[in-house]
Amino acid sequence: MKLYSADEMTRADEGAQKLGIPGGVLMERASVEMARATLEHFGSLEGRRVLVVAGGGNNGGDGFVIARELYLAGADVAVFATKDEYEGDPKTNLDVLRNLDVHFIDRDGFEEELSGTDLVVDALLGTGFRGEVREDVVELIQEINESEAAVVSVDVPSGVDGSTGEVWGAAVWADLTVCGHAAKLGCVVSPGREYSGEVVVVEIGIPPEADVEPEATWTDAGSLKGLVPRRAGASHKYSAGALLIVAGSRMATGAAVMVARGAQRAGCGIIFVATAEGVAPLVDAQLIEVLVSGVPEDDEGDMAAGALDTILEQAQGASAVVLGPGMGVGEGGRGIVEGVLKETGVPVLLDADAISNLSGTEVLAGRETPPVITPHPGELGRLLGESPKEIQARRLSLTRQTAGEGGCCVVLKGADTLVAYDGLVSVNSTGGPQLATAGTGDVLSGITGALLARGMDPYDAARTGAWAHGRAAELWLEESGWPPESMVATDLLSYLPRAFGEIY
Repeated sequence: MKLYSADEMTRADEGAQKLGIPGGVLMERASVEMARATLEHFGSLEGRRVLVVAGGGNNGGDGFVIARELYLAGADVAVFATKDEYEGDPKTNLDVLRNLDVHFIDRDGFEEELSGTDLVVDALLGTGFRGEVREDVVELIQEINESEAAVVSVDVPSGVDGSTGEVWGAAVWADLTVCGHAAKLGCVVSPGREYSGEVVVVEIGIPPEADVEPEATWTDAGSLKGLVPRRAGASHKYSAGALLIVAGSRMATGAAVMVARGAQRAGCGIIFVATAEGVAPLVDAQLIEVLVSGVPEDDEGDMAAGALDTILEQAQGASAVVLGPGMGVGEGGRGIVEGVLKETGVPVLLDADAISNLSGTEVLAGRETPPVITPHPGELGRLLGESPKEIQARRLSLTRQTAGEGGCCVVLKGADTLVAYDGLVSVNSTGGPQLATAGTGDVLSGITGALLARGMDPYDAARTGAWAHGRAAELWLEESGWPPESMVATDLLSYLPRAFGEIY
């Protein structure tokens, strides 16, 4: 699936017109296909009441064409237009409607019409919208949301920023969003993702010559085929990746175990674990194929600053390092994280406590090999000095900001896991609510760390790791038939080989 920002969609549309395709033709093609997709989704609308809410720009013009097509399909169509006068292609299509037996309503009749409507077509604001919705439109959106009618949105739910998914006030809750030519980025990134319902893309006649290269990509199996290195006949365990995992403490013995097991299933040749010395025997007993050693711990059972020298020595034999899960937060942990970033040259992945031990992105910047960080919203909030609520409200913007300021690859976990690095961003296509359980992030760190150790660059390792992690969760759900709430993190391990098998 192709993802476009609002600006990229505008450039593609303008490119098609420069090739000689009139804007009215593009509007007609797009809207006819959107009407068809609406009928496919909701079934026959013959005799059912449809209310088309049309804004003032081209999005309103799209709404007029959709109104015509649904009317021709037998629906009882009413139209509310937010302007008295239109120009250009929207006016042409409005004039067609006025020549048909289509009912127009004014603002005074909106509430009454809406109360008996089966389907609302939201063609209010379109992809170019950003910021806060005007008060008069807010009232319309609130009435739509409070009605019992199903809703289909044109290109993006009104009130959602089509480029970022941000919502700064009222926005339409759609059951279906139909996007022309490409899915709009704001429809697949939270919080806009939650407003968009099912997202469908229709072709609108833009030739390949007019296409633009989007900054954002949708990470699916096809986009990852052939990226993961395969073992050749002359491989040995070190050439297949040597990963050092620095994780675990008295209160979190399982973290190191889950990271290591995730790395094993992602094909890492040899794994070393450095964990708090008090729990090293317990961790060693659970990881019979892994080399486990203990490092100094403090009175709380967390890793102490004195562990740094041992960790740096072990890192000399590694091709990548995973640092942080369950290590503890404090002065000792901060010294370890800063020391590893400064003194090692191999790829480093920071997760969980390693991120919480940092204050600001400055220490991440400047490494020859960019670090990978894998925060959830709370951890990214602590790093940036923002609340988790603010992170969730601006997921895409703040992920990009962190990647730029820290010179790092950021994996912001969530239903729409985002990966950003050096101007690139990808949205993960796999996973589900079953991943909202303790320990799944540790497994993800192990998977991604193994791919770094096997020689993948940070961006590809991160998005491949996120995809495989989510796909394993999907496979578990499909095969077990159990409710999502029943999954535990270690359930992922048996399904990771099958997930990787889909992209090798």
